[in-house]
Amino acid sequence: MAKAAISTSNINSDQYLRNVLGKIQDTFCYTLLNSAGLAIGSSSKAAVLIANTIYGSFNGAVSVKTTAEIALAGTVTNAKFNVFVLTLKSDGTVTATMGTEGATIGAVVLPAIPTNEAVIGMVIINPTGTGNFVGGTTELDDATVAPNAVYLDMVYPINWTLMENL
Repeated sequence: MAKAAISTSNINSDQYLRNVLGKIQDTFCYTLLNSAGLAIGSSSKAAVLIANTIYGSFNGAVSVKTTAEIALAGTVTNAKFNVFVLTLKSDGTVTATMGTEGATIGAVVLPAIPTNEAVIGMVIINPTGTGNFVGGTTELDDATVAPNAVYLDMVYPINWTLMENL
């Protein structure tokens, strides 16, 4: 991910400072308040389970999402790495957005996250068996494809696209 260049032409203006601080504040106003307990789906092993009822803060209002299973969409090529980032909207909708795969975990490009969504967590996929991982079809514990799924819960304000938007 490229680092954002911050313009210094009007860095001393009040409006510039308000714009920068406003964008930072937006990130902290849309956050998850507890751990989702991400895991392999129970009714569908091709889905990601949100095991806990989660609470999100959206610009001062609380949103609740009960346990759910979220389908993944997209293909991760065998022997590559990729992530699926799960986000929560204020209406309780959960979205799984795939990043851009890489040959190593460090080469993966995380997807852009809208500032008005709270990051629930992410699932890292690295198929090392036979064949590609196909979201929504391949089970997350498939013995043939061996997706090597890693589930990461995010319980702090995070939006890696913040600096790009300043």
